[in-house]
Amino acid sequence: MIKKIIGKIPFVRSAKNKILFHKEYSYDKNFFKRNFSHSKETKNKIGYNMLLISHSLEKGMANKSPRHFGSAKIKELQRLIEKYAQYGNFNSDFAFVNTINILREYKKFYETKGWEGAEEYLCVKDFLKKYKDIKSLDIGSFTLFKSEFEKDAKINYAKFLASRHSVREFSAKKLKKEDLEKAVRTAILSPSACNRQMCKVYGVFNESKNKKIISLAQGFGGFEKDTINTLVITFDVNANYFIGERNQGWFNAGLFSMNLVNALHSQGIGSCFCQFGNSTKQEEKIKKMLNIPSSERIAVLIACGYYADECLVTRSPRKSLEEIYLER
Repeated sequence: MIKKIIGKIPFVRSAKNKILFHKEYSYDKNFFKRNFSHSKETKNKIGYNMLLISHSLEKGMANKSPRHFGSAKIKELQRLIEKYAQYGNFNSDFAFVNTINILREYKKFYETKGWEGAEEYLCVKDFLKKYKDIKSLDIGSFTLFKSEFEKDAKINYAKFLASRHSVREFSAKKLKKEDLEKAVRTAILSPSACNRQMCKVYGVFNESKNKKIISLAQGFGGFEKDTINTLVITFDVNANYFIGERNQGWFNAGLFSMNLVNALHSQGIGSCFCQFGNSTKQEEKIKKMLNIPSSERIAVLIACGYYADECLVTRSPRKSLEEIYLER
């Protein structure tokens, strides 16, 4: 009782918040410093760097007025590939397969331009002899014709978005794996910084783990808890290339998560974002329980389930266009 009374004193509360701010922000700083792309080199970080540089070459091949390019990047990619290969079991790893295919496409691109005498071309041609058995991917650039997507794009998108609401009660029907996987496949198409694809979805269908997460996390008040399926959205800090990208993961997770709940809605699956505002100590507890790699941060939790036949939702009025869109 005395602790509660003391805790309500403004000075004490302010001092406590200052300590908490320092603790949590120090954790964020140290976590990023320990895990970002240019900290101690690991297989995972090498893979993300390969994706970053590969995407840069891919963009070069989409240039309408190309010239010789990528010499320094080619050399760095070769160094990273050789380093990555030392870890073994790389033949099916996306970062590795993608990078080899980018180099193959780069070689073809130079051939179509008649640049076979270029130093970087000869370097790639010789290097690829080691990796001729790596499977092929559709990669590089292609021409997008407006006429090809116009028909599919002509949906009432505003009406679709307006039909989705955050719901807190769901049908007792068990989620089908194929419905959830279809939604995740759609979310994978979300924009991703330099195609690094740093976000992951962890579906928590173990009842005891699900209850534990609900008890730890915030925002689950008012839910019919027995019908909740929980999705944990994370991003990998290993993918962040420099200090200026310290918020890149949160941004990518936001893009991914929004596309995911819209895809769920299209599958007849209702959802609600639950802010993950937990302490870092609680975050680590959840990561340990779900066996989430140490370099990942939990960005958001999504409660979901098939829509009930009827459910009460908040109207949540929106600001006017004039308050949001400002011309300068």
